[in-house]
Amino acid sequence: MSPERPILLMVTSQDWGGAQAYIFNLAQELRTRNLPVIVCAGGKGELGNKCREAGIEFQSLKWMARDINPINNLLSLFELVKLFRHLHPQAIHLNSSMMGVIGSLAGKLAKVPRVVYVAHGWVFNEQLPAWKKRFYIWIEKTSSSWKDVIVCLFPDDEKLARDLRFKPREKIVTIPNGIDVEKFEQQLLDRDSAHATLNDRDSRFEIRDSMVVGTIANAYPPKNLIWYLDVCRLAHEQKPDIKFVIIGDGPQMDELRRKHAGLKQDDYILLAGRRLDAPQLYRAFDLFVLPSTKEGMSITLLEAMASRVPIIATDVGANQWMLDNTGIIVQSNDAQAMVAAILNLSADQVQREQLTQKAYQNIKMRFEWKHTVDETVKSLYPSLN
Repeated sequence: MSPERPILLMVTSQDWGGAQAYIFNLAQELRTRNLPVIVCAGGKGELGNKCREAGIEFQSLKWMARDINPINNLLSLFELVKLFRHLHPQAIHLNSSMMGVIGSLAGKLAKVPRVVYVAHGWVFNEQLPAWKKRFYIWIEKTSSSWKDVIVCLFPDDEKLARDLRFKPREKIVTIPNGIDVEKFEQQLLDRDSAHATLNDRDSRFEIRDSMVVGTIANAYPPKNLIWYLDVCRLAHEQKPDIKFVIIGDGPQMDELRRKHAGLKQDDYILLAGRRLDAPQLYRAFDLFVLPSTKEGMSITLLEAMASRVPIIATDVGANQWMLDNTGIIVQSNDAQAMVAAILNLSADQVQREQLTQKAYQNIKMRFEWKHTVDETVKSLYPSLN
């Protein structure tokens, strides 16, 4: 393959989240290795803006979207085939379920030499009707043969793919996500500055002298934020000095705000909305909570570990495997267990300090960003293996 032909890093949506952060960081790293990269994504959002600001070539996709819509999906397929025939990529690196299916079929039709698909958590692990789960499994299994490599982010997802007999042309492999801990720490605000930054947007919500429980997640159903408001209410009833901050936006944000208003939670829950400076604010939190019903390998958990913030997370996706006894794990949708975990950990400073130290060492030993990039480059360039 000619080194002048680009690698396309592709994702369904530009809306900023774990997959978008992964692609943006990967694009930056590949450019430092003198590899030609173009980022491609549908819709509107921060990914394109960040790429342009960083000098990374970006291609907006008109028809690519998360929803299943036969007409739009077909138009997206035509758009990608046309794009691939124009750019002649040496490899396409697909991220998210919709892009994985449509992108790999377009790659097959356009005869792209190499197709790598990163599964950021299998979509059929979401809370879905049985028929929809079976449909998603069928389409992932069918499209697996259009891919050279399927990359899973943690071992259980790889095992599931093998158990379901997904058969890419070459291999299924696990390459965990990672983080450059030292670089990440350099941009963190200290506790007082992070508090002041959050209060700048809503000066009525004073958190300086409170136990602050933070969550960074966009309001999609798998993040379970609407359910989480009830957890916050129950915890606050038992510990009135505890306050909660939820940073993020998304399709359920209006519903989240309505419930927040209905429960009259303005005095103890800050819905901070979308904040591009969110990765700088972790030290505003005394605890970090991830209440999801479905995850792949959460970048916010990596960031919380690197920030030395004690973590409570649900037992979904890679959460337990990532934390490995360096955080508190509770069952998904168990409100009483989540409330108890928040109250117990908020009252135990010694345990909080022990967990943060262990988590920090855990991330530095197991989730080094350089390893993620090295293994990803090998998946794109088989001659390196």
